[in-house]
Amino acid sequence: MDFVWRIRVLTLGFMLFVLLISGPAVGLVDLTPEQRDPDSLGDGSANVSMASDPASDLRIDRGRFGTGVYYLRMPPAVVDVAAIDGRPRLTYRVTVPGLDYTDSTSEMLSPDDTGRMRVALSDRAFAPETLTNDSYRAEIVVRVQSFETDTVVYRRNATVSVGR
Repeated sequence: MDFVWRIRVLTLGFMLFVLLISGPAVGLVDLTPEQRDPDSLGDGSANVSMASDPASDLRIDRGRFGTGVYYLRMPPAVVDVAAIDGRPRLTYRVTVPGLDYTDSTSEMLSPDDTGRMRVALSDRAFAPETLTNDSYRAEIVVRVQSFETDTVVYRRNATVSVGR
């Protein structure tokens, strides 16, 4: 009986020790298995080439119909997609540091998505008093990302003029 009691006490002690080091109070060890969302970034790759030049038409225009604001107009990135393996993500990002602005969008790719694809960002409004310069530097990036790869398909620096 003494031996069985020791086994139970040791087992209980071990279980309490594991609960203590993996619990929220101490948190030294994470025992939860890694789970990947099937709609998030996945494994894979794709051959992508640009069919448009989004930097060429990036501009800031005065809004129409008396809105009293200016809009950063971002043309869509048009790409030709081929040879998709797995579930990589196509990402389109525009950054204008002088306006403290970054926006991006992404599309999950699957083997059925080959061909021409259009990825667009919405225009962004700015109050006139925030536009202190006549032009701003911008960076436009299109990339294919996965757990395995991160391939930049297009990267351009552009000067964005403010249409007054």
